[in-house]
Amino acid sequence: MKRWLMAALLATVTLFTAQAFGLDWAATSSWGMANAGLALDYAADSFLANPALLALPERPDTKFIVGVRYQDQIDSTYYTSGEVNPFLVEPITDWGLSFSAGSLAFSVQNRNMLYNRAAYTDYTQYDGLMTTLFQFDWATGWDPFYFGATVRATGQSERTGIEIKDNRTLLDYLVETLVGHYEVLDNSSTVSFGLGILLDYRWFKMGVVSNEFAYAYANDALVISADSLLKTLDWGFSLSSPTYDSNNQLHLLKFEGALDFINLGSDEDREFRMGLSTKLQLLPTWTISLLVGYEEPKETPSDLLAVNFDNGFQTFSLDVAMETVNITLSYGYPTAWYTGATTTLNPVLLASFTISL
Repeated sequence: MKRWLMAALLATVTLFTAQAFGLDWAATSSWGMANAGLALDYAADSFLANPALLALPERPDTKFIVGVRYQDQIDSTYYTSGEVNPFLVEPITDWGLSFSAGSLAFSVQNRNMLYNRAAYTDYTQYDGLMTTLFQFDWATGWDPFYFGATVRATGQSERTGIEIKDNRTLLDYLVETLVGHYEVLDNSSTVSFGLGILLDYRWFKMGVVSNEFAYAYANDALVISADSLLKTLDWGFSLSSPTYDSNNQLHLLKFEGALDFINLGSDEDREFRMGLSTKLQLLPTWTISLLVGYEEPKETPSDLLAVNFDNGFQTFSLDVAMETVNITLSYGYPTAWYTGATTTLNPVLLASFTISL
């Protein structure tokens, strides 16, 4: 039990600086907007943030999405001090797939995270945590009101003493994380139920989500909890410019913005997120987007609208969509750099590749 609690705590802390995919309750492309988008139908898998988005009439009837993503922190001290594997700090690899048909969707995600780095003469050693998610989403509604529900099942496994040789970093990383055996963590399996609501006025949307109003850990009985509902309660808004003009011609630029308040009832996990996307529309399915985001933890509700750069995290992404292929390069850093304040957060570099059919 102690090992499981430590692994879960580490995963929670790491998510603040490295996010996306269903495990983070966000679309794969929204990392550059600090994962804001509870009320924004930005990508085909936006329903991962709010299941009610599945019911929007403009969504495709069926969609199959496969994505992979790699991200890692950047710590320049490892490079300047001459340590081995200086660019392998706390790497996280995700792969996921999602299939949606009408108002139903099924998603699977696997995440592998290495942590507890220790450097030796010619290799680095880590502990590994693997998390697997199965998610079902359903939605219904009529313009302008939509409702959705989510069921999530997760499990975790771990592996200690993972060694990555300096002269074969890539090969060792792939073998140890993809082929190596992981031990299932006791009492790590969970089942949770969430719900989402969306109010859609085309250019303006508002979303309300609770990611866990009911849950069960391991073999425990299902608990329906008002406290959990409030602690995981999210509230978000979005604004979007039109894709086409009055003559049904494609606008050259499309702007989308989102503002979210996350975990409103939790003093430990409450967050403020905001993001902006500027999309160059070359063709309906060929676009280049620049995404900018900002997120910040909020200990008290009275601080929700206050900005404190000492605690924030800034994100940027370049997103290129070509028919069915989507490539994203992202970078994020603590905004304490602006103020000169001390921070324990490191910058993060991320790359992802997605195919949508």
